[in-house]
Amino acid sequence: MKQFALVGKPNAGKSSLFNLLTGLNQKIGNYSGVTIEKKSGVVDGIRVVDLPGIRTLKSVTAEELIPKATILEYAETKEPVLFVCNGMLLEDNLMLFTEIADLQIPMILVINFKDDLQKNNIEIDIAQMAVQIGCPVMLMNSRNGEGMDELKQAIKESKFQVPNAVCRSLYDEFSKDIVGNNFQAILTTTSSNQSQIFENDFIKRQKIVNNIIESTTTSLANRNDFLDTSRSIDKILLHPVWGLLIFLGVILVLFQSVFYLSSYPMDLIDAGFAGLSELATSNISSEWLSSLVSDGIIAGLGGVLIFIPQIAILFFLLSVLEQSGYLSRISFLSDRVLSKFGLSGQSVIPLMSSWACAIPAIMSAKTITDSKERMAVIFAAPLMTCAARLPVYTILIAIMFPAEGTGFFNPQGLLLFGLYLLGLVATLLVAYLAQRRSTLKTVPLFSLEMPVYRVPNWRNVFYNVYQKTKSFVVDAGKVIFVVSIVLWFLLSYSPRNQNFLDQKFQTAQAENAELPISRDAFDLEYSYAGYMGKFIEPVIKPLGFDWKIGIAIISSFAAREVFVGALSTIYSVGSEDEGLVKTRMQNEINLDTGKKRFNFATCISLLLFYVFALQCMSTLAIVRKEVGNWKYPVMQFVIMLVMAYVAAWMGYTVFG
Repeated sequence: MKQFALVGKPNAGKSSLFNLLTGLNQKIGNYSGVTIEKKSGVVDGIRVVDLPGIRTLKSVTAEELIPKATILEYAETKEPVLFVCNGMLLEDNLMLFTEIADLQIPMILVINFKDDLQKNNIEIDIAQMAVQIGCPVMLMNSRNGEGMDELKQAIKESKFQVPNAVCRSLYDEFSKDIVGNNFQAILTTTSSNQSQIFENDFIKRQKIVNNIIESTTTSLANRNDFLDTSRSIDKILLHPVWGLLIFLGVILVLFQSVFYLSSYPMDLIDAGFAGLSELATSNISSEWLSSLVSDGIIAGLGGVLIFIPQIAILFFLLSVLEQSGYLSRISFLSDRVLSKFGLSGQSVIPLMSSWACAIPAIMSAKTITDSKERMAVIFAAPLMTCAARLPVYTILIAIMFPAEGTGFFNPQGLLLFGLYLLGLVATLLVAYLAQRRSTLKTVPLFSLEMPVYRVPNWRNVFYNVYQKTKSFVVDAGKVIFVVSIVLWFLLSYSPRNQNFLDQKFQTAQAENAELPISRDAFDLEYSYAGYMGKFIEPVIKPLGFDWKIGIAIISSFAAREVFVGALSTIYSVGSEDEGLVKTRMQNEINLDTGKKRFNFATCISLLLFYVFALQCMSTLAIVRKEVGNWKYPVMQFVIMLVMAYVAAWMGYTVFG
């Protein structure tokens, strides 16, 4: 035996079992052509594939087509399957088991959550059940690893057996269509004969499953009491009023946690890399090498690692919500509103978390089962107002309204609120249009299987955080790092020779003796990036921008907040004090008009530009990782750039 697959319904503990089996020896990627996560690992030299959860082989949803296709492939090759079953939902889980059993695939049935069974005094005669279903049955607890040694031994000795068939008539009748993945056509047929076959199939399976459970399981009443507890909690959490208030409170805590809890470690990381940069500058004698290391390599690494706190906190909280059973309830509650924009409740967490950062939000879009909806959310999420936009917004708003606030409701706060609202509206509209224009197959109905409430598996929670963080640092980090080096080169070097630059600088100093010019700002003007700024100046001039703003916009592609720092360098400030940057920006004169460069119209234009523009290479890198190609992020960047240009032009025209 070279490999086997883990199969089961959602919320059966399959991923927890996979982590216990493989430990750190696993790989994570995407299935070819789709954004659904693929996990594989090794246990005792045998490859194990963790398939996404599937409810039935009759499923036609985008995510469930992946495990369905793999199961049908295993039916041809006779490679074995480890079926993971939720012990508290035996009837429901064994219905899927019988469907796979009919394909005559070698299997081992693992009944999970032994602790829940013991708490509710439910006993299962696994020896008798093994006789009835025709393959080995094992009882375990994926939370603490109880029963893991016996399971690993069974895998090592390849004790997989072909179970008893249940309803072969269905598969004999439609085997060609099933293997050909044309099952959806069968489900939508109007043939009364085929409909009768399906109905008879379901009834027959249900009778067989009930007979198995009744003859091998005791204390069914206790199991029902356990399920009733979850239903009682749902009466509150899914209540149209109280449930909504609790939902809003949870979302607020989630958002604030990602935003605020990450600020301190992000500041530490930022300060740490600033210290490393200073250390490199003071200890490397070669000027170009010092700049490469401090401004390129160290800055590039810092640009990757500074996002770790946000990613780790978000996925920690998401894992807690998911494993406790509440994440499904959040999706259910928000489904009604989002459905008006062609989305489902599964989109609420990625979209809300985009207010902190689009990167972890795009990564968390894997929780969306519908491929069309998932891609629409990935496409639109960068339009939500992330934390990186705040430095740009605050300094421009401060220039527009330099006077102190006039109470709780003041122009500064109201404009900032308006920008957040504009980003939200744009996100929903773009997601709606992207979903409608997508050629991917969609699922017409949004369905949820409500899991029972339980204490999260903390081992699995932290392991999930580790894997997600590692995936970002290793995969997206490589792209971000390379782009950082390229940006450093464009900002640090000039196509002109040193003699030319020295002469030009001396002339500029003589002509502006009353206002000394910084050599850093001068060199920036004649750098490759400076020439790019001059090159694009005719294009951005209708927006009220000059070449200096053009350089800041180009530089801010590394990260939006770089816009303020770039202007600080350009305007010869040499300080990170935002007040000084604001003063110089307020005093900057438009030589064509003789008026202030950063007037009300230009500030509005810049604000609208940054509302829509995808000025974040890290986001593009993570989109590339998630979708598996550059076509999608390039299209995303171009479309949002056009939106930003049109919005900025309209703003400048109206207020200019």
